Amino acid sequence: MSATQPLTAARELRGLIESEADRVEQSQNMTPPIVDALCESGLFRLLVPRELGGFEADSSTILEVCEEIAFADGSVGWSFAQNTTVMAYSAYLAPDHAKRLACARAAAGMFAPLGVAHKEAGGFRVSGSYPFGSGCGHSEFMGGTAMEMHDGQPPAFENGLPLLRAFIVPIERVLIKGNWDVMGLRGTGSFDFEVPEQFVEEGLTFSLFETRPTSGGALYGLGPVPLGTISTCAWALGVARRALHEIVEIVNAGRARMGALPLREQQTFQRDLGLHTMALRSARLLAREAYSSAVDAVTRSESKDRRMERIRETRAAASYVTHVAKAATVFAYEASGSGGLRNPSRLQRCFRDMFVGASHLVFDERNYVEIAKTRLGLEPLPF
Repeated sequence: MSATQPLTAARELRGLIESEADRVEQSQNMTPPIVDALCESGLFRLLVPRELGGFEADSSTILEVCEEIAFADGSVGWSFAQNTTVMAYSAYLAPDHAKRLACARAAAGMFAPLGVAHKEAGGFRVSGSYPFGSGCGHSEFMGGTAMEMHDGQPPAFENGLPLLRAFIVPIERVLIKGNWDVMGLRGTGSFDFEVPEQFVEEGLTFSLFETRPTSGGALYGLGPVPLGTISTCAWALGVARRALHEIVEIVNAGRARMGALPLREQQTFQRDLGLHTMALRSARLLAREAYSSAVDAVTRSESKDRRMERIRETRAAASYVTHVAKAATVFAYEASGSGGLRNPSRLQRCFRDMFVGASHLVFDERNYVEIAKTRLGLEPLPF
């Protein structure tokens, strides 16, 4: 692994990623030069536990690095966010299996419970069909989640939670369907994939609600789902920051209409640019505070109720960050006129990418409802 600090390494990759952005979109995947550079930098292991050879970065560093990669290109940033998340799941695998995932070039997957996992001696017989395998084009492993079945029946809930079994399999045991034709995030290779029925050793599986990692520190005590939101939240910040950067470039190049002041001199535009700049900075601070507070709650072994409250706040923060980021991106695109309309346009790509990425379930507005329930004396949903 490179001895370079993760954020420095990410910044050094900006020029390469920008130069490859058109080819990323055309090929629907990260290009080999980007993949090779990310591998050489060690950044795919940003969230991998240190004892497994990773950086085990803290939540603030994760946010910074993933925002930087997304600033360079939205598709690369999205794929990178998903790759780093799945690599982080090595923390929940049995130690003798975790190293296999941690040492891989990259890993991808989709962890909604869209498959079945029949419990057998020594493991599970899994199968399922999944959408959105972002970043699978350069990955060596794929992951999914399935409903556990014991003797052909779903077992009783534990602590109000269903038994959802996440699993990791080599990519050669997965069928990638190659059907990604969309408006934005075109370069993420988010193809549907099928996991044909196969046996997976128990050590390559974990509960989707696991909060007792087999390796690594307090970060992994958040659990697989909350852990996975950090990189994706940062992606929204990066794309929005790039959109604001691009509109400044456009107006400084002379964006104007006949009979009116140049846009850069119009007070309404100046006010809105300042407002969205401050809103984005505020959202970034909220994300840092929410995730660091949740990790601190795990570190201090606070009560389960208190830990869950902090984790719910991270989910609401991710939703709010994306709301702010989307508004900033829309402002920049609408202000650009034909400067954002015509191809090639990085600002247009930010706009398209934001509208696709912001619709992800992780940013669902139900997250606001769940933190409000606690304040109202109501019982939040357990998941």
